[in-house]
Amino acid sequence: MGENQGLQQVLEKLAQLLTEKTGGGSPSGREMIPYAETVHKIELMPNDIKLEGVRNYLSWSRRALLILKTKGLESFVEGESTKPVGKASAEWRNWNTTNSLLVAWMLNSLSLSIAATVETISNAAEVWKTLSKLYSGKGNVMLMVETQERVSDLRQGEHTVMEYVAELQRLWADLDHFDPLELPHADCISTVKKWIERRRVIQFLKDLNSEFEGRRATMFHQPTLPTLEEAIAAIAQEEVRLKVMKNNITTPSRPAFIVRNSETRECFNCGETGHLSRDCHAPRGPTRGRGRGNGRGGTRGGRGRGYRIDHKANVAVHEDESSDKVEFSVKELEELRKLKRKMENAGNKGQGDITFGDFAHFAYANEGRGEQGGSLGLQAGMMGYGTWIVRIQTPQRLPC
Repeated sequence: MGENQGLQQVLEKLAQLLTEKTGGGSPSGREMIPYAETVHKIELMPNDIKLEGVRNYLSWSRRALLILKTKGLESFVEGESTKPVGKASAEWRNWNTTNSLLVAWMLNSLSLSIAATVETISNAAEVWKTLSKLYSGKGNVMLMVETQERVSDLRQGEHTVMEYVAELQRLWADLDHFDPLELPHADCISTVKKWIERRRVIQFLKDLNSEFEGRRATMFHQPTLPTLEEAIAAIAQEEVRLKVMKNNITTPSRPAFIVRNSETRECFNCGETGHLSRDCHAPRGPTRGRGRGNGRGGTRGGRGRGYRIDHKANVAVHEDESSDKVEFSVKELEELRKLKRKMENAGNKGQGDITFGDFAHFAYANEGRGEQGGSLGLQAGMMGYGTWIVRIQTPQRLPC
């Protein structure tokens, strides 16, 4: 019984302690936590263009403003973000941190000589303003004239349409900066801008390559000119169409066999080109040779029609055909001569004329050259219609 009373007292004491623990502390029942200042981490992309002077200030400033706008920090360089008064406040610390970050970021995007002129300035807006005064070129007449000349001399040339447009628009933007449009009324400014755009559409179309003449003429014949964006889109589509049409044009294949010159065949009867002796309509001579001597001696040409001063056989030569060298003995040549005479006496007008009639003077050789006997080196080859082409390599005198 005593043990139960002791256990009950312990439980009551424990319940009392728990009640005091939960009911104690602050009156509101909330725990006080010290204020922690929020720190924002700002990361800016580096500017790929380094400011080197008046020549590239516009490109540098445009790129810098674009990067700052991605983080909503353009107000710091444009002077719209004012510096807080109390340095002990958290607002001032945040502003000072962001301002210092922008100054360091701009210094990294400047050349060494230009950075040295503004590194003592601690305010980002003052740094931006100083650089604009020194290098912007706003109102500079010489820069305006130079840019206008570059615009006038610009042609598409070897550039694509979009490359040509990018360069043209960059020069137009520079010209607008150097010579800004200033009018008292906003309506006047809007009207003048439309007038300037029409002139730029004409300039863009006029300086395109001649391959766009068809589309350009269509735009010029319209009642009103298209806008600059519409003109650029139309010419870009035309460029794609011309490329597709050019790729679809195929070059015709060359035939496997081509007759390069059909007039190289020479008639052994009349000496003309373009036909063979079997198709010749001219009167046939006793020897049907084509030698061109002055008489019946000389070159053994019979009724030839000119001069022959060389002492080669009366044969046709084809420079493009390959030939084989054959050897004829004196006896074989004499047999060929007898066979030729036999065919002439028989009045054979057929294939014999083609085969042997054109072979009339192959055995002729100049007196005093060579020796009797031996063999003659000849070059022989086949022409069309079964005709043998022979050339004497080493002329020899033959017995009559």
